[in-house]
Amino acid sequence: MSFDVRAAFHRVRDSLSAIVQIVAAAIAAYAFAHVLLGHENPFLSVTVCISSLSLARDARPRRVLDTALGITFGVVLANISLLVVGRGMWQLVLVLGLVVLMARFVHRSPGFAVSAGIQASLVQLIPIASGSEIQRPIDAVVGGAMALTATAIVPRDARRLAKSDERALVQQLGGGIRLIEAALHHGDADRAERALEHLRATDRMLSDWNTSLESAKAIATISPFLRQHLKDIERQREVRVALDYSVRNARVVARRVWQLLAEEESPRPQLARTFEEIAIGIGELEAAVDDPDALVQARQSLTLAIVRLHPASHDIEYDVQDATVLMQCRPLLVDLLTAAGLTVEEARERLPDVDQEPI
Repeated sequence: MSFDVRAAFHRVRDSLSAIVQIVAAAIAAYAFAHVLLGHENPFLSVTVCISSLSLARDARPRRVLDTALGITFGVVLANISLLVVGRGMWQLVLVLGLVVLMARFVHRSPGFAVSAGIQASLVQLIPIASGSEIQRPIDAVVGGAMALTATAIVPRDARRLAKSDERALVQQLGGGIRLIEAALHHGDADRAERALEHLRATDRMLSDWNTSLESAKAIATISPFLRQHLKDIERQREVRVALDYSVRNARVVARRVWQLLAEEESPRPQLARTFEEIAIGIGELEAAVDDPDALVQARQSLTLAIVRLHPASHDIEYDVQDATVLMQCRPLLVDLLTAAGLTVEEARERLPDVDQEPI
C-alpha cells in the first residue's frame, strides 16, 4: 500500500486546531497540578487531559466528559485497591478485571470502560512516592476539568471539518453522476455498475459529516467564541439532509441505468447530456462549500438540467425505458435544488409538467 502524501497533509490540516487545543490544555493541566497544587509529577493530569480531548472526530463536550469520568473512575478504584490488596501481578489482574467490569456496569459506552482500564493499569504499574497516592485522583480530576474548559475556551472549529466532509461527499456524488453520464454516452453497463458502487461508498462520508456537525453544534453551544456560528451549522445540517436524499436517489437512477444498459448496450447521448448538466450543477454546489455566492449559479444550472427532464426534449416520448430514467431524475434534482438553497416546494415548482409540451 503506497503512502498518500496529499491525504497525510489533509489529515494534518484538519487536525491543527485539535492539536493546538490538546497541547494548550495539557500544559495548563500540568502547570495547575505542579505549580498551584505542588504535585511533584502530575503525569495523570496530562494523560487524562490528552485522552479526554483526543483527535477523535467526535469532539462533543459530552464525549469529553464521559472519557474524563471513565479515566477518573479507573484511577479512584485502582487507588482504593492499592490500599486494600497492594501492588503485584495477581493484584493487577484482579484490579483490571474489576475496574472494567464495574465501568461496563455503570456506563454504556465501551470507551468509558477502556479509559478506566488503561488508567487503572497505570496506577497499579507506576509507583510514586509514599503518601502521594491521594494526589493521583486529584490529578485526574484536574486533567478532566482542564479538557472540558479547553473545549469551551480553546474550542476546535469543527465547522472546518464539517465543510471538508461536505466537500468530499459532493465530490463523490458528482463523480457518480459523471460515471452515469459516461455509461450512457458509451452504452457501457460496466461503467453504470461502477457508478452505483461509487455512490454506495458515500455511507461513511455521510456518517462522518453527521458526527462533525453534531460536534460543531455541541461546541458552539457552550463556547462564547463560536456561538454566533450556530445558524450556519444548522444550515449545514439542512444541506446534509438534502444531499443524503440526493445520494439515495442517485443510487436509484444508477441502478436503473445499469439495468437499462445491461439489456441493451447502445449509446444514449441525449440522456448522457442530461447527466452532464446535472454534474455541472453539482460541481457548482462543491464550489459553494467555500463560496456561498456560487449557490446562485448552482440553482441556475440545476434548473436548466430540469428542463431536460421532459421526455419530449429528447425525442424519446415513445421510449418508455429512457423516459423512466428521466422520471427518476426528478426527485434527485428536487433534492439537489434544496441543497442549493430552495425550499422543497420551490424546487418542485421548477419541475416540467410531463402532460405539456416543453417550452
